[in-house]
Amino acid sequence: MKNNLRSPLASTFMIIWLALVCLCVAFPVIYAVIGSFRTSGDITAGMQSLFFGDTTGENYPRAWEQSSIGTQLINSVIVTVCQTLGQFITSVMAAYALVFGRVPGAQKMLIFFLLPMMIPSEVAVIGNYLTVRELGLYDTVIGIFIPFVANSFTLFLFYQAFKDFPKEIAEATRLEGVGPIQFLFQFLLPLNRPVCMTALVTSAIAAWNGYMWPLLITESASSRTIQPGIKSLADEASVDVGLTLAGLVIAVIPTVLLVVFGQKYLTRGLTDGAVK
Repeated sequence: MKNNLRSPLASTFMIIWLALVCLCVAFPVIYAVIGSFRTSGDITAGMQSLFFGDTTGENYPRAWEQSSIGTQLINSVIVTVCQTLGQFITSVMAAYALVFGRVPGAQKMLIFFLLPMMIPSEVAVIGNYLTVRELGLYDTVIGIFIPFVANSFTLFLFYQAFKDFPKEIAEATRLEGVGPIQFLFQFLLPLNRPVCMTALVTSAIAAWNGYMWPLLITESASSRTIQPGIKSLADEASVDVGLTLAGLVIAVIPTVLLVVFGQKYLTRGLTDGAVK
């Protein structure tokens, strides 16, 4: 009897608790979206004016006109596509070579490849900066993504997936005369689709949200991506908070769409193989 009475109460408590947590997590996004349709006076006047103030749609056209958001959005798309594809290709090839290439000392090489995961990314900033400048790629879109065409985390995802791939299928394909490239594209990658989608989504989100490196390696507004572009918009807008929030919403829409449509792949890809 006690269990029957306690179960609905516990469920209600958990629902309320999860709703509060979701509200806390989503509040900055809600604030930005609502604030992008308010004037700066309403935003700074308090919560009541923020949520119940006069609605205006002028912030988005002004944000687009007063900055280089259009060009920076294109730059962000280029950087995201090139960086994501670069990490995908290099990680797949490296993981395939380590697992199926019969490379001597593959385990030791894997430790070497995974070392960047144990070192803060800020440590490599100076080396990457000097290298990019020496290559003549300073203040260019190529210079933003070229140091990140390889990624240890993506490599580790594919290594774990390929390592757990059924040996029987691999041996059967060899007996049937299937070549390495054909095996990779017709068997290995299709059967590891969740991991592939996880790698693509996580790499794309990281590339799109890059801030410190694009800000450091670029100088002109036409070469920057959308994230440092929002900072320049805030500098130009001064106290115009609504204008800045409108630019922020424009910048965050692609990542929200990536998470919404790639959520099931993220969950399956990150947990696949965790429990055997």
